[in-house]
Amino acid sequence: METVLLIENDPANLVALAMVLRSLGYTVLEANSRGEAWSVCCEHQGPIHLILTDAVLDGDSFSEFLTRFQLICPQIHTLFFCDAAPGKLADRQSMPCECSFLQRPFRAEALADSIKALLDSPKARAVSSFRD
Repeated sequence: METVLLIENDPANLVALAMVLRSLGYTVLEANSRGEAWSVCCEHQGPIHLILTDAVLDGDSFSEFLTRFQLICPQIHTLFFCDAAPGKLADRQSMPCECSFLQRPFRAEALADSIKALLDSPKARAVSSFRD
């Protein structure tokens, strides 16, 4: 069973997305901020396969956050939720990892397909637990 790190700053969206992800068969680590995400990861025993988060969360500093994850796993995958057209967003941003964009609003099927596409890519590897 794959583990995803869900970072969502809206409490209602966090609960709803976590429920959908669990119904799709994923283990979900929930965080409402980047700082909480690091704490959750440090406590987690086992690999993390994917980060799911808002595309505009903390702007440039989120790119730095992903870069830190890359120190542990150079090919971490991230699925960004966005309000803008994904193509336009992908043209503007240069993310430090392999990523995909999913435009809001979306159905559970679209979320499942996007996650599967990222996890099934040939470069997909899990992020190790942050414990030594």
